[in-house]
Amino acid sequence: MAKTLGAISAARDSEAAGPAAVQNPLRISTESRSHKTLYMPSRLATAETADTAIKVVAVPTPDCTLSGLPGTTLLMNESTGAVRALVNSAELTGLRTAAASALATRTLAQPDSRSLVIFGSGVQAYFHARLILELFPSLEHVDFIVRSRNERTSSLCAKLSQRFDSVTVQVREAGEVDDVLPRADIVCTCVPSTSPLFDVGMLKGTVHINAIGSYTPRMFEFPPELVSEAEAACIPQILVDSRSACLAEAGELIAARVAPERTTELGELFDPVSGRLREDEKATKAMADLRRAGKSLFKCVGIGGMDVAITRLVVDVAEKQGTGSIVAY
Repeated sequence: MAKTLGAISAARDSEAAGPAAVQNPLRISTESRSHKTLYMPSRLATAETADTAIKVVAVPTPDCTLSGLPGTTLLMNESTGAVRALVNSAELTGLRTAAASALATRTLAQPDSRSLVIFGSGVQAYFHARLILELFPSLEHVDFIVRSRNERTSSLCAKLSQRFDSVTVQVREAGEVDDVLPRADIVCTCVPSTSPLFDVGMLKGTVHINAIGSYTPRMFEFPPELVSEAEAACIPQILVDSRSACLAEAGELIAARVAPERTTELGELFDPVSGRLREDEKATKAMADLRRAGKSLFKCVGIGGMDVAITRLVVDVAEKQGTGSIVAY
């Protein structure tokens, strides 16, 4: 993910001839009674390869009785124009987003963090917990904030407790947020909320937040005042996956009227070839600005290039292992 986001940010400033290395047209959609279906084409070219893909995700409407977000990615062969692979993207979307959040968390959060609070209990919540727990062995508590306990939340706790047996994993209902949020070192908001999930005053002075659930101007996961320059305790510099996408789609940033210069892309901090954290003057200053308020925030709405990268990675591994079904076409 560090290489992918580094390549995306580097390509934005490139003046190389030929097709643009990174192409992420705005998503389009169709609507039915049960779902709003999103279509997200993208292209990502790096020093190693170039791939084109389109992801299709069905977002349930309130009338839909089924859970989950069905998703499919078509990975294309750029030479022939034919479909190279058809991949279920539901798990991969959760994994690629969590990988970006984990990268941001490793970069900005306190290395001795002990408490992780996650809003949500779906695929995104699981992968965020799993990857951050692997990166931060100091964590002792994970609390999931949900609307109500159910079979899914029980399964979530069981899976994580089995993998991380030294960590206390608990599910708490929304009314209990006051009990756990004030001690949280790391917070992940993984729900498509239309109203803020917490008050700014609940947060520790050194908390790191990953906000990945909202992706439209009418969605809000955290209070806009957290990033509003009109507030004395606001976070002055915000880490984002894509500056243009977040300023166009993230309801919290739009409501707070965040200017482009107050955002830093995660990819701007990493070398696209090595994937290592850059150590030049510009990156060092950006890191200092991101940590200036004590609190830090990573806002992610999802970039098509991230889907291309993880789909290509999985397909490459599948082909080497002989996994999957080959269909005549």
